[in-house]
Amino acid sequence: MNNIIEAILKFVLPSAFLAWGVSNDVTTSIVAVIVAVANYFLIDYYKIWSEQRKNVKLAKVLTKFDLSKIESARKIFIQTRGQDKSPTFEDEIRESNKLIGSYELIPWFINIAFDGKKDKDKFYLVLADSGMGKTTFMINLYVQYVSKFGDKHKIRLIPFNEDILQDIDELNKKPDEVRDTILLLDAFDEYNALNPPKQSDGLSDEERFNKVIHDIAKHTKNFREVVISSRTQFFPGKENSVYELNIKKHGQDEGYHKLFPKYISPVNEAEIEWYLKKKYGRFNFGENGRKKRIAKSIVYAAPKLMVRPMLLAYIDYLVDTNQTFTSTYQIYETLVEKWIEREAIKRKHENTGLKKFKTDLYAFSQKTALIIYENIQQKSTASIDKDTAIQLCTKENYDLQDYEITGQSLLNRDINHNWKFAHKSILEYFLAKHATENFDYFIEFAKTNFVGMDMVKAFCTEKVPYWDIIYVKGGTFKRENQSVSLSDYLIGKYPVTQKLWRETMGKDPDGLGFKGQDNNPVERINWYEAIEFCNKLSETKGLKAYYRIDKNAKDPNNKNNEYDKLRYLVTINKNANGFRLPTEAEWEFAARGGTQSKGYKYAGSNNIDEVAWYEKNSKKATQPVGLLKQNELGIYDMSGNVWEWCYDWYDGYGSQDVNNPQGAETGSFRVFRGGSWYSSADYCSVAFRYCNQADYRYDFIGFRIALSL
Repeated sequence: MNNIIEAILKFVLPSAFLAWGVSNDVTTSIVAVIVAVANYFLIDYYKIWSEQRKNVKLAKVLTKFDLSKIESARKIFIQTRGQDKSPTFEDEIRESNKLIGSYELIPWFINIAFDGKKDKDKFYLVLADSGMGKTTFMINLYVQYVSKFGDKHKIRLIPFNEDILQDIDELNKKPDEVRDTILLLDAFDEYNALNPPKQSDGLSDEERFNKVIHDIAKHTKNFREVVISSRTQFFPGKENSVYELNIKKHGQDEGYHKLFPKYISPVNEAEIEWYLKKKYGRFNFGENGRKKRIAKSIVYAAPKLMVRPMLLAYIDYLVDTNQTFTSTYQIYETLVEKWIEREAIKRKHENTGLKKFKTDLYAFSQKTALIIYENIQQKSTASIDKDTAIQLCTKENYDLQDYEITGQSLLNRDINHNWKFAHKSILEYFLAKHATENFDYFIEFAKTNFVGMDMVKAFCTEKVPYWDIIYVKGGTFKRENQSVSLSDYLIGKYPVTQKLWRETMGKDPDGLGFKGQDNNPVERINWYEAIEFCNKLSETKGLKAYYRIDKNAKDPNNKNNEYDKLRYLVTINKNANGFRLPTEAEWEFAARGGTQSKGYKYAGSNNIDEVAWYEKNSKKATQPVGLLKQNELGIYDMSGNVWEWCYDWYDGYGSQDVNNPQGAETGSFRVFRGGSWYSSADYCSVAFRYCNQADYRYDFIGFRIALSL
C-alpha cells in the first residue's frame, strides 16, 4: 500500500508544482519530503489499525476476556521478568532483589517449560503481588506463543470464575486434543471456592486452599502443560515451596507431579525508563517532556509503589496532581477521583450536572463494591447484573444511565454484560474505604483474616495504622495444671507505638524514655494510662468505651494500699465494643501462636535473637516494632522490646480448667508479660509472668490493644 501511495504522489505532485511554475529541483525536494511524511503517518496508522484488528480477534478467541483488558495488556508491554524466589520490595528499586537472578519469563515458558517432554513436571504457578501484571503476562504469553507456533500446539487461556471446572471439563471431552493443549488459568486468587463459606466447612484457610488446588490439578492432569497465576498471598506461609500434588506421573515409580512456583519480578529502573520513553517520547521538552519529568519524580518519590506495572499504566492520572505519593492508598484514592472526573467531563457539560454526576458515580461505585463483596461471599461472582445495578440507582436516587456507569478504567462490562471493576484492587480500595469509615465492617474482614482480600488489609492499615490487628481463632492451651479455653478475639499486630499514642492522646506520655521514635513502642505507661488510652481510642472511632473509670472512687478490690497511689475504680462495661487490654490468657495464647502454635519458647522461635529485642541485642533501648520475625499468627514483638500490661490482677492460676478467664477478682498487682529490651532471655519466654502496682511506670513497660468479638 505504501508503494501505491508513493507512486500516486510522485506522479500527481510534480505535474501540479510544474504547472505552478516551481522548478524541477525544488519540486523533487518537496515531493520527497511529502512522501516521507505520508509514509511515516501511514505506517503509524497501519500499526494502530493492525494492533486493533489483532486485539479484536483475540477478544473473540479469548471469550472470557473483554476487549479493553486485552488492549490494556498489549498497549505498552514491559517484557515480564521472573525469578525462582519470592521478591522482597525494598524502599529503593535498585536494591530490590539485587541478589536474586531474574530472566525473561515468556521465553522461558515457551522454550523450556513448554517442551512437551513426558518425564518433566507440567504444572507451574506464576505468583505476584497485586498490580504486578499477572493477567498482562498471561495474555502476552498466549499471544507470543500463538505468534511463534500458530496451530502446531494448541493453547487456551481461561480466567478463574465460578464455572471454571465446567469450562475445563468441556475441553476434556476431546481427550486427543487436550493431550496437545497448553492450559493457562488466570487469577486463581479470584476463585470463589477459596473463600470460607458462611456456614463453616470445618477447614482452615490452608486446608481449604490445598483441597481446591488439588481439585484443579485433578481436572487438568491430562493437559500437556498447565500454568496457574495467583497472588502470592494465597499460598499461606509457603511462598518459596514446591507443592506436591496428588497426581501421579505416567510411570508408577516416577512419583507425583509438583506445582513449581515462578515469581514475577518488580520492574527495575531501566524498564521504567523504557516505559516512560514509550509513553511520553524520547525528548525532554514540550508538554510530553514536562509530563515525563513529573512522572519520573513520582516514580522516584515512591519507588516501592511504582514497581507495579498496573500503577505505571495509570501514571497519567497522577502527573498533574502536584502530590507526593507515599502510600498505595493515596495513589488509588487519586486514581479513582481522576477516573470519575474524566467520566463526568465526558458525560456532562455544565457545573451542576457535572458535580452531581461525580457524587452519584462515586457513591454508586462504593455501594457496588459492597454488593459485589456480598456476591463473592455467597459463592456467586465478582460482578453485579444489569437489573441489580439499575435497582440500586433507583433506590438511592442516583441520576445515572447504564451507559454512564461503566467507565473504561473503573467499572466495565464482562462478556455476560455484568458490571465489574476493571481490576480487583479497585474493588478492594472501595471496600477498604468503607471499612476504615465503619469499624464494624472492618471487624467482619478481620474475622476472616482478610482471606481473599489482602489489599483491603493493606489499604486499611496504611490509612489507619492501629487497625493492623490480628484475628485469633479461639482454642485451648495448657498453663501449669490448668486448661484454658478462649473464644475468638482480635489483638494488635504490634505494641502501641509512640505515634499512635500521640495521635490519640494529643501528647507524649510524661517522662517518655526514648523520645522522637514514632515507630518504637510507647513506654513509661502505667496500667491506668493504658486503660484511659483504650477508652480514648474507642471514642475517636465511635465505639462504646470498654472501661468505666471513676477517679473519685477507690477500687475496693485493690489490696495494694501501701504502693498504689492512684487506686481509682476501673470496671468493665459489659455492653461495650471498644478497645481494651488483652487478658493474661489472651496475651499468652496469642504469644504461643494460638491454634497454629509450634510450641516455641519465645513468641515465634526457640532462637530469641530471631524474635526479641532483649539485653544482648537491644543496644539498651527500645527498637522500632515489626523488625524481627513474626510468630505463627503474624504478630510481632510479643517477646522483648517492652513488657506489656494485661488486664488481670496477679494471682496463682489454680488447678481448675477455665473458660475466658479475666484473672483474680482482687489483688495487689497487675500483670505484665513478654520481657523487654532490658530483660534477660528467660524473662522473654511466652510462659514467664511478672507484675507490679498499677501506677508503676518505667521505660521498659508498654502495652498492645485487643478487641472482643
